[in-house]
This record gives sequence, structure tokens and C-alpha cells, in this order.
Amino acid sequence: MLEKADISMVYQEYYSMVLMNVIIGFIVSLVSTLLIYLLLPNNITALLVFILTSTVPFFIGIGYLQLPTSKAKTRAKNIDHHLPYVANFINTMSVAGISPSEIFGTLAGIQLYGEVQKEAKKITTEIELMGNDSITALRNAITISPSKKFRDFLQGIIAVLQSGSDLATYFDRCVDQFMFDDLEDRKKNLESLAIMAESFVTTVIAFPLFLVIILSVMGLTSGGISFDFLYIIALFIIPLAYVGFYVMMKSGMGEEI
Repeated sequence: MLEKADISMVYQEYYSMVLMNVIIGFIVSLVSTLLIYLLLPNNITALLVFILTSTVPFFIGIGYLQLPTSKAKTRAKNIDHHLPYVANFINTMSVAGISPSEIFGTLAGIQLYGEVQKEAKKITTEIELMGNDSITALRNAITISPSKKFRDFLQGIIAVLQSGSDLATYFDRCVDQFMFDDLEDRKKNLESLAIMAESFVTTVIAFPLFLVIILSVMGLTSGGISFDFLYIIALFIIPLAYVGFYVMMKSGMGEEI
């Protein structure tokens, strides 16, 4: 998973780093809460010492253990987003009679294609520095790529090379399929965006306005009403709703439409 997440560490090194950060988090949280307890000795600060010293290291460890999976998924989304245009670029070069090794060498120098460029760099490094042939380099790239679409794409190239078929024909079919899939994904994203926009307007804009009107009318008719609940809505619930919708947009939409 570290290879798919593009984390340049061996597993022993990464787990050692996780353990070190957990220990540092425990020490920092323990010292900080003990200082607070010494300044304000009461039951609440004593409970705070126990809660923080147990939860902070736990969440640090969980965060680092989930980081490779999260980064791999992010890289896979980025690769899938750029793959239709990468396939079109590769198809154009293939029609000109350029070999796969030269195509990936050129692709490795184009930053426009995001994570696909990094995958192309790995393939080029294996061919030029390690002396592997194109098929071996592509097979190794398949094992460490986080994107299923890209793995299938590379596997198709290997099959065409081994069978002696025409690469340009294969790339042409891939471009059509990837462009169609990309169009369908954009339609789904637009539909999800429309639903989230309606939910946002209803829950974050319309609901607070209606609540203010209702409380104002109740205050006039009943001769006074506590506004504590309104303060909680304004200071906590609405900001949290904004943050929640922002997180949903970033995680659900992925790349820009």
C-alpha cells in the first residue's frame, strides 16, 4: 500500500515513524494536561488528563495507519481523472510510430497530467536505469498503481505487444471508452452537486431564517423567550454545517467538474 500511496518508505521505517509519533503525542498531551491540572486542580481537569492522554495517541496512530489508504485513493482519483487525456496523448504519439518506452519517457516530463506523470516516471526509470524491457516495466507498474483503470490500460498494452497487434487501434478504443466514462462521471457529479446545493440552501440558509422569524413572533406573543437556543444555532450548529458541506464537497466531488 505504501507503493500505491507513493510513500518512499519501507514498512518497518513507516511503522517506526508511526510509533514515534504516537509516543510524542502521548508525552505532549500528558505534559500539557498536567500543567493545566496544576494551574486549575479540579475534577474536570483531572478527567481531561485521562481523556487526552488516551485519545490523542490513539487518533494519531489511527490517522497514520489510514494515511496510505487515503493517499492511494486520492492518487487513484487523480489518475482516473487524467486518464482520458493521457490516453489521447499516447494515441497521438502511437500513430506517429513512437515506441511505448519513448511515449512513457515523454509523458514522464509533462506535469500537466498529475499523478499519471509519476507513474510514467517509474516506468521510464525501470527501462532506462534498471535496464528492464518495456513489458517487465509495465508489469511492475501494474503491481504498484492505485488505479484499476490504469492497471487495466497497462495490461492491455502488454497484451497487444505480446500478440503483435496494432497499438494505435487499441489506444483508439481506449480513448473512446475513457472519454465516455469521463462524461458519465461528470454527469453523476453534476447531479450530486445539485442535490447538495438544494440541501445546503434548505438546511443552512432557509432554516435559520425561518427559525429567527418563529422565535421573534413567539417572543412578541408570549412576552419574552430565551434566546440561548438561537445562540447555539448561530455560533455552533451553522458553522459546523458549513464545515460539513465543505468536507462533503471536497470528498464527494474529487476533481473539479
